[in-house]
Amino acid sequence: MHASQILTRTGARLGRPVTWGAMLLFGSVWNGLRWFAGPGNLSAGEFLIPFAFGVLLLGFAAAPWQWTADDRPVAPFLRALAQALPWNALFLLLLVILLPEPGEHGNRAGRGGIALAFLPHVPPRMLVLLIACGAFGLLAGWILADRDQEALRAETQALRAEAQARLVREAQARALQAQMNPHVLYNTLSGLAELAREDGAATEEALVGLAGLLRRLLDHSVQVRVSLDEERGLVEGFLALERFRLGDRLTVRWSWDARLEDTEVPPLLLQPLVENALKHGIVPCREGGELEIGLAGEPEHLRLWVTNTGEPLDAEASSGTGLTNLRQRLALMDDFKSRLELRTEDGRTMAELLLEPSHG
Repeated sequence: MHASQILTRTGARLGRPVTWGAMLLFGSVWNGLRWFAGPGNLSAGEFLIPFAFGVLLLGFAAAPWQWTADDRPVAPFLRALAQALPWNALFLLLLVILLPEPGEHGNRAGRGGIALAFLPHVPPRMLVLLIACGAFGLLAGWILADRDQEALRAETQALRAEAQARLVREAQARALQAQMNPHVLYNTLSGLAELAREDGAATEEALVGLAGLLRRLLDHSVQVRVSLDEERGLVEGFLALERFRLGDRLTVRWSWDARLEDTEVPPLLLQPLVENALKHGIVPCREGGELEIGLAGEPEHLRLWVTNTGEPLDAEASSGTGLTNLRQRLALMDDFKSRLELRTEDGRTMAELLLEPSHG
């Protein structure tokens, strides 16, 4: 690991309750054995210093085992041991310097602590304690590095599994998205077949418009995100073809907040709603009807809706191919929370889609 990666793992380790439990155990054992090695009362500072060193020891004991200067999670054993020995010796030396030892008759030395010159004269019990703590530091570092390696391996596997699942969901969404192309084409051609019997010139003009619509559909089918301005352009092309067939029977009104047009969303959100409104509401009605297409809200909370007059809402309207496809695609989206509702409101049929980018 590199230094930045070691610091990241250290921060994660210090956030675990088990690490703090081990730190408390280390400080308690040290103070107990030290009191046994040299009877006498411990000052507040002398009592707290082992706990502080426990934080340093358990927090950073794994660092020499993990330092590789490359992407390997741990160093080879002999290299890691060679790095860990001076590392732990430094910790213990600082601990000896900061903690004064009892002098004659149980009196403590000055606050400056034992000097390096007196290190050979540390009582035997104290030396045993230091050796035990040094061994504990080596063992703790090895165990913690091994646990971090296992945790890193598990995280890597989880990320890989998540990436694979995301690719599968994207493939499913693209397949559903591609299904919309023949569906739209089929419905449009059905409408043009009716128009051809009535007006050949209009049919020729409509076929030119159909070619443009197909280009837009093909562009949409290979994109993961499109702007709402592109979504509107696709719907306008689709409605232009429908006007050849419906003429004055179709009235379109846009309640569109242009400030949101640059917001990117999954493609083919509006077209199924518009197609459903035409198919089940306006086309079956002899007088036709009005279609309203709306966009409002904020980039973080989008509201898209399509309302129509004409035939009232029925069960078939909510179970058509277009809406079913749209619901399936919405369910596969990871980066958007969505809700699609179909209801009657003020005598009109309303299809409302709420979109909210997901940050988790």
